[in-house]
Amino acid sequence: MDSSATVDDAAHQHARALLDYIDASPSPWHAVATAVEALRAAGYQPLKETEAWTLQPGDRRYVVRDDSTIGILRMGSRPLAETGLRLFGAHTDSPGLRVKPQGAHDQGRMLRLGVEVYGGPILATFADRDLSLAGRVSLRSDELVPTTQLVRFERPLVRVPNAAIHLNRGVNNDGLKLDRHKELPLVLGAAEETLPAAGRFRELLAAALDVDPDAILSWELNAYDTQPGEFFGIDSEFIANGQLDNLACCHAGLVALLD
Repeated sequence: MDSSATVDDAAHQHARALLDYIDASPSPWHAVATAVEALRAAGYQPLKETEAWTLQPGDRRYVVRDDSTIGILRMGSRPLAETGLRLFGAHTDSPGLRVKPQGAHDQGRMLRLGVEVYGGPILATFADRDLSLAGRVSLRSDELVPTTQLVRFERPLVRVPNAAIHLNRGVNNDGLKLDRHKELPLVLGAAEETLPAAGRFRELLAAALDVDPDAILSWELNAYDTQPGEFFGIDSEFIANGQLDNLACCHAGLVALLD
């Protein structure tokens, strides 16, 4: 065996931490919440955009905007004019499928969720996967401003079903092509005559959050793959996970600021 291909323990642990970060971040709002948890554990203190900032050498601070964007500051010990400013940027969001505001509908005998294609995902990779939903929900509040709560369904909940090969014999030569209006809406359940699709979906969210369905104002949800990230290869030298394209960069920046 070529020893150069062996993954050392430190690299393996770093890769495991990356996979764990991605698995804990099925939506951009979860990605920020996961980062905040790590920052607080490392002694970082929050800032608010509505307040004046007074930063001191050695300060470790962070600020969150709209639950989906986070700015992290680590102040050096020498004057800024001498050392300059280092910036790192990454996306907390990933290409995928976002649930439409009024996406729940009955199609034939199926309850389905209409979705918008967000970013530039490879749609074929969503077919025949154990998908679920994650994101945030806006709720009525006694205050003037609504509150928001993160929501994540851990179990497989929705699916983009693929046709059997005898119904699409050209798929191997022509590639999988999904009609965004007829085939891409997610299968959520069997249709019921007693309760409209929109009401059933609202009740599903309310049960997950333990709130009254009437308290729900709106939601921002995306589909995510429930299969966790994993190592593969003879020496476990490769990793695979959904959202690697964007969240790997988020994790790299987070680790650098915590190191």
